[in-house]
Amino acid sequence: MTAANQAMPASPGANLVQSTAWAAGSVATATISNALALFGLFFLSSIAGLEVGTAGILIFVSKLYDAFTDPVMGALSDRTQHHLGRRRIYVGLGALLTGAALALFFGIAGFTNGLTVISALFLLLILSSAYTVFSVPYLAMPPDLAPTYDSRTQLMSLRLFFIMIGVMIGAVGGPEIVSRFGGGITGFTFLGLILGAIVTTFGLIAFFGTNGADATRAPGNATPDAMTIRTLFFDPFRNLVRVLENQPFRLLTIVKLLQLAVLATALACTPYFFSLVLERSQADIGKYLGTFTIVGILAIPILRFFVKWLGKRNAYITLLVGYALAMSSWFLWQPGEAEAFFYIRAIAGGFFSTGTLLCALALLPDTMEYDRLVSQDSREGVMSGVFTLVEKVSGAIGPLLVGLLLQSQGLIVAAPGETVEQPGQVLIAVKIGMSLLPAAITLACIPFLLLYRLDESELERARSVHPSPA
Repeated sequence: MTAANQAMPASPGANLVQSTAWAAGSVATATISNALALFGLFFLSSIAGLEVGTAGILIFVSKLYDAFTDPVMGALSDRTQHHLGRRRIYVGLGALLTGAALALFFGIAGFTNGLTVISALFLLLILSSAYTVFSVPYLAMPPDLAPTYDSRTQLMSLRLFFIMIGVMIGAVGGPEIVSRFGGGITGFTFLGLILGAIVTTFGLIAFFGTNGADATRAPGNATPDAMTIRTLFFDPFRNLVRVLENQPFRLLTIVKLLQLAVLATALACTPYFFSLVLERSQADIGKYLGTFTIVGILAIPILRFFVKWLGKRNAYITLLVGYALAMSSWFLWQPGEAEAFFYIRAIAGGFFSTGTLLCALALLPDTMEYDRLVSQDSREGVMSGVFTLVEKVSGAIGPLLVGLLLQSQGLIVAAPGETVEQPGQVLIAVKIGMSLLPAAITLACIPFLLLYRLDESELERARSVHPSPA
């Protein structure tokens, strides 16, 4: 890579264009993660022809692969020196690769008449690698874009807005795309092409729009270690252990793992829950998730005030309790229930889920700055790699749990358009997977947050004791 003078990051709130452009990249991450969470398991089993349990295992295995690639990608972006920015160069490349890989994943069945276990795993590994190239450096940029405690909540509010747009595209628009193009192989081929183009477009917006906001080299007086086999393939895992010694980051990582596992489990269950338990059409998934997402977008200003008033951690705990109650209410559903309760659940779920996501996003840059101050080293890429790994592993836990659970209970996978009667235990398992299981995992986050102590005053103390590296 070419060495260059270090670019100075924008001052807090100084460049709304750069902040908005960076946040717009979250449309790419949210689109791909929600589309895969909603359709990955279903596509591999019902369209590509794999057993549902096998499909869940393959998704999980592909995420174990990320346990290796994510820290390596984080270390690579930490050590890169490039005139385009040490993170931005990978954001641009990753935007192109991820869009192409998504189109390939959903379109390959049209050329192969079904997938083997080996070919399906190969596609999942390609998609995981491309997403790693984009997402790990992308998530490491906020400490430079928003250097202060409150500015990070503002930046992450912007990001949250674009995440909700990505949710609309991936989880709400996805079913509409598949349906509009006739379902089956053709519908999913167009799903991959359209979503792939969207992912690339918004990824490139983040790349071009943050020009000048990303440092060309790591802060500090020391020159980063040369990129050798040791620094790229061994040091990242040593640094991974070291950053997890940062207690606030370690606790937040555990909470994030649990929280995203909730989302992945609920989304993987959603197509089965709507068709088998509620006996509603796939279009009703769009109604539910659309209401869920629109409420989340509209609630962002209220949630920002709530978080500032109560504090990030306390607000997080309160919102987690609300989300657990909203999800567990699905277990009380009975045939003939008033339609109003369908939308009340969507409204409550959207409000509380968006709030928990805002809190998690706002806390992450704080832990990154705290680590930079205490360690006097720039390890945002490693920390971003850990967080991205957690995102992917938790995204695999949902399909794995749901796939194995439904296969063990005797789920009968019907051909498109075919109606079969499912065993009673399958319906109970689907209902639990949509309600009580997500609620229980959500509440498991709270003990870890009670141990979290990094607030604004603690950051100020760390700044006074450990001056930020120049």
